Amino acid sequence: MRLIRTLPMLAALLAALPLAALASPPPSDWQNASVCNGKYSAQMKHTFYETATTAGVRGEAGVVRHPFAHGSFPNPAYYLVEVEVSSRSDVHPNWVVDSRERDGYDSYSGEPVQVGTVVFKNAGCKLLATARVSVQCPGSAAIETKTFTRNWDGCGL
Repeated sequence: MRLIRTLPMLAALLAALPLAALASPPPSDWQNASVCNGKYSAQMKHTFYETATTAGVRGEAGVVRHPFAHGSFPNPAYYLVEVEVSSRSDVHPNWVVDSRERDGYDSYSGEPVQVGTVVFKNAGCKLLATARVSVQCPGSAAIETKTFTRNWDGCGL
């Protein structure tokens, strides 16, 4: 009998929960991927964020000496760092894409390459970020590539 009386109260409590509590959280993430047998690190990061009416993402990437690499070795023979962010919504169903890249010879990328975008939140909101780091290891013609992608469907709605 007591269970029967508490069921309507439980249902009312669940109905009163804000819908935002059920929304997906921003999928921010980062990755340090080892390249050239651990000599260098491809550092890639995607930061998703939201306000009451908008959602956005900032992607960044760079290549640095691996923090746990021992000994001395030359700079990467060549590197290419690319970051791309995309967004779309119910109002603008076509993907809007922005990208940045940097390359160099016999050096590291220095400051990370960064790019971001913002979109108004609605049920069709989608954000996508991709970072790609390509490195030619010293003494090799081969190029090693690391890619890191994250997306956020619904943008927290």
